[in-house]
Amino acid sequence: MQTAIVTGANSGIGFETAKGLAALGWRVVVTGRDAGRLDEARLAIVEATGGEVAARVGDFASLASVRALADALRAEPRIDLLVDNAGIALGLKRTSADGHDMMLQVNHLAPFLLTNLLLDNIRASAPARILVVASRSHVAARDHGFDDLDFGRGFDPAQAYARTKLYNVMFARELARRLAGTGVTVNALHPGEIRTRIGLDGDFAGPLQLLVRIGHLFMRPQSEGARVTLHVATAPELEGVTGQYFTTRLVPEEPSQLARDDAACRRLWELSAALVGLPAGA
Repeated sequence: MQTAIVTGANSGIGFETAKGLAALGWRVVVTGRDAGRLDEARLAIVEATGGEVAARVGDFASLASVRALADALRAEPRIDLLVDNAGIALGLKRTSADGHDMMLQVNHLAPFLLTNLLLDNIRASAPARILVVASRSHVAARDHGFDDLDFGRGFDPAQAYARTKLYNVMFARELARRLAGTGVTVNALHPGEIRTRIGLDGDFAGPLQLLVRIGHLFMRPQSEGARVTLHVATAPELEGVTGQYFTTRLVPEEPSQLARDDAACRRLWELSAALVGLPAGA
């Protein structure tokens, strides 16, 4: 039985992705930071699909917790699919216990670390796939921001979110390059504008909260949130396709010019590895 790991799967797109994979006969491991909500999600997926679903707790706001999660996941006999789905949107700057901007850590550094720690297991399960759930919002990033990764010189919530989503696309592109020829493919994707809790469970307040809630009125229902992810995860015709960016059209599309800068992708990898305590060549 193929095994998939889906991060941030207690709600939203991650939950729908895990449910969809379970319905297709995959063994699914769901992860999230709240044990109670995660177990509720696990039970709901089992009830809906009859599938085999396990839960592992991991808080992306703590790199130590990410390492502990990786230790637990490395006990899996195989990892055929990793879906880096967990993410947040915050209206105010917050700092993690590790000293990093919270959006940078949860949206980029934590999945970067987790994925690297699981690479040996994923390679051993090849052919295997890694998916990084990004966003069309990455096109709004004005620059790579390498001289101020943690937004120490100023925090604009929309720019911070856009830049961390840019990093998602760049991470997938560079990882695909590094894994060429291993049988492991890596792709980024935009799932569509889906009505999830992102932006509502954070600290958006006042006019910004109102804008988020109005925006949700025009988004597609959560039940449609896994359409792109499931396609890129399971479509037979995508076997061997790697280093691409998919959108709701379900075909590879060009990401932003910033995301296609291969030298910058390598630089982001080096900076990220240093921040999470991995060797640059990992």
